[in-house]
Amino acid sequence: MTDLEILEIETVVRLLSETPRLTFQARYEDCTAITARHLKDGSEFLFALIKAAIESGVHQTTLIEDAVSFLDEAHLHRLAFFLQGEMKRGTDVEDLLSHIMLQAPELFPDSALATSYDFADWQTHADSRSPPACHHLVFEGGAPDDPSFPTRVNHPTWHLPTVGQPFTIGGEGASQCPACGGRLVHLITLDDFSVPNLSLPSLRIETCQGSLQATYYAHDAEGRPTAIAPFHSDYELPSEPAAHERIVRLAPTPPRWLRQSWGASNSRQNLFRLGGLPSWVQGPQFPLVPGTERPMKFLLQFDSLAGFFWGSGGMLYVFWDDESRMTCHVPQYT
Repeated sequence: MTDLEILEIETVVRLLSETPRLTFQARYEDCTAITARHLKDGSEFLFALIKAAIESGVHQTTLIEDAVSFLDEAHLHRLAFFLQGEMKRGTDVEDLLSHIMLQAPELFPDSALATSYDFADWQTHADSRSPPACHHLVFEGGAPDDPSFPTRVNHPTWHLPTVGQPFTIGGEGASQCPACGGRLVHLITLDDFSVPNLSLPSLRIETCQGSLQATYYAHDAEGRPTAIAPFHSDYELPSEPAAHERIVRLAPTPPRWLRQSWGASNSRQNLFRLGGLPSWVQGPQFPLVPGTERPMKFLLQFDSLAGFFWGSGGMLYVFWDDESRMTCHVPQYT
């Protein structure tokens, strides 16, 4: 590590530690700018920065937590070992450990995973260490709606290698919501290559952004949807235009990102996913096919980004049942 890099680490730690002569926001922006220069330069700087922040007691910040996602496998393993030692010494590193448990649960015993709040949802499944395969939806041009967060723009999940044909997401739907009379929003149109065992030639998924509870949609033989009695709140929601059309491609999800926590992602990670397991906002909520005890299969999830907005900001989960040709859309938000 160069003298300049060591000086930069000392500067970040000092700025995070200072009593405010400048505002904390201004100091934090300076720290973010320094860290951003090293997000693509390998792990040595970020690993040293995280260690220095822990040793100085300034590690409980989003900046340091986000840095974990950019470590390579070797440094992630080293950090896991270091953090477990710090925990035995009484240092509060639970949030940092939680990030690593999601990305590399093989480094921890079951007893440690059982104590992680962010890992709790995965404990309800048959094999929490081996979740089903899935794909991320990767946007052309990188992360949508880029704020001034370098860790969002550069996060690995926005830049996974893609395969296959492009898909269009967003734009106006072809149907109307029977509750509010507004035009539905088009999420995505899938085919039988992207959805295994789909009996339809395609599946067009549209939704009403103003529907605040689980809503069912019946699909005809061509996959076109019709909403079934969506629930709308008595409270007036802000009128949002349909999300602009954007081009995405599917990216096979690497093992490190099969488990994503909505809370731990902190609006930085790409949570637009097809298949796998949901990243719950409020905890598991698997719907049943109406009139049966048959659970529907999780199909995809959309975050409150790229022009989509669910409730007060959260996620929309879409479930599918091939036998009844129905989808169920479940919004969760804070």
